[in-house]
Amino acid sequence: SNQDSSSVYKDLVQFLQASRVDLKLEATKAVLQVVTDRNEVLQLIEHGVLLPLLRIASDTSDSACAENALQALLYLSSSTEQATNRCIDELLQNKAVPRLVELILGSTRSQHKQVNFALGLLANLTRTEQGALELVGKTLPDYAVKEVDEKDIEDKSRPTMELLLDRYFNLQYIIDTVDYSSHEPYEWDTLDKDPYQHFAAILMNATQLKAGRQFVMRIPRQEGDERAQSVLERLLPQLQTSNPIRRRGISGMVRNVCLETEAAWWLLNELKLASHLLYPLAGPEELDLDEKQGMDPDLWLQGPDKVREIDTATRLHLVESMLLLCASGRKSRETLRVARSYVILKYCDMTEEDEPVSERINECVQYLRRDEEGAEEGSSDRMVEEATRKRLQLALASTQVASKTAADYDDVD
Repeated sequence: SNQDSSSVYKDLVQFLQASRVDLKLEATKAVLQVVTDRNEVLQLIEHGVLLPLLRIASDTSDSACAENALQALLYLSSSTEQATNRCIDELLQNKAVPRLVELILGSTRSQHKQVNFALGLLANLTRTEQGALELVGKTLPDYAVKEVDEKDIEDKSRPTMELLLDRYFNLQYIIDTVDYSSHEPYEWDTLDKDPYQHFAAILMNATQLKAGRQFVMRIPRQEGDERAQSVLERLLPQLQTSNPIRRRGISGMVRNVCLETEAAWWLLNELKLASHLLYPLAGPEELDLDEKQGMDPDLWLQGPDKVREIDTATRLHLVESMLLLCASGRKSRETLRVARSYVILKYCDMTEEDEPVSERINECVQYLRRDEEGAEEGSSDRMVEEATRKRLQLALASTQVASKTAADYDDVD
């Protein structure tokens, strides 16, 4: 009966608050068994399970308890829409963002499972505007988004995003290499050999906000002759990493950055963004001399060994980035045409099985060809703008990070 289950939940919450570690451990195991049942998730949240779990997760003295609590919270933050929204609201109210950041930055290499769950949870929290603001707004000091005098900077501690970025780039934290092709896509989230992988989704979520986009595009001042690199430029090679979770998040981040139309010239000419976007979309097709003319040789040098991006969400982000660049003006489209983007997109479309990706490719191709066919000055700008404004003007949040099995993956939209 409802009354019986209600008392069970109340007991469970009490055990989670117990001072005895063995009781807490058993309680976290029990919660993990219940959270896989989507019908029970809302009940758990309503009976006040979130705060005790968050407290256990924050207590690193017992790693088994903390790990279970984090995994349970990850489940709860990626369940049914109603439960997820309730969970995220309540976690944000209970200062989950700074707690998780502290846990992650205070962790050691051996706590890689906890870090993977914690960053996955942080990715889910930052999908919302409030969560992204909590991370970006509170942890990026003013100098991350505007120029100030260097003397003012020295006495400020480094912001959280930069500290997390250091960990993300640091290969020492990667425990082992993984053959992702031997795993189903729904299993990728839970592979924990690269514990900082979900920071890519956090970067995507941070760039929903203008302050987040400015953080990744800002060029730091550099002493000496060495050319300073923006965070974005340092992250672009990640589009070719072997980890599909990293590729998906970074491609989404790039797509959000492409909303900054006034940065289009810098993106295309200084960062050579077209090559970075087209490389994952290029496949094993043999190109003739005519098609190769003007193209970055990296796009065809691998020949029949080249593998096209396997992740659908990543391909969509890449093509939408191209579309946003097309929409930024005729000069951008000229640059993309000279780079022979049309050739790569045409072959990509021939093998594309996902309809939204194929539609976006066709839109890119239409715009690039329309200019070529000598349409009146400005007409294709208007056409692109009208078509893309409705759909693409909003920044995207990452897909949910989930701790899922194949069975409950099917009913996630």
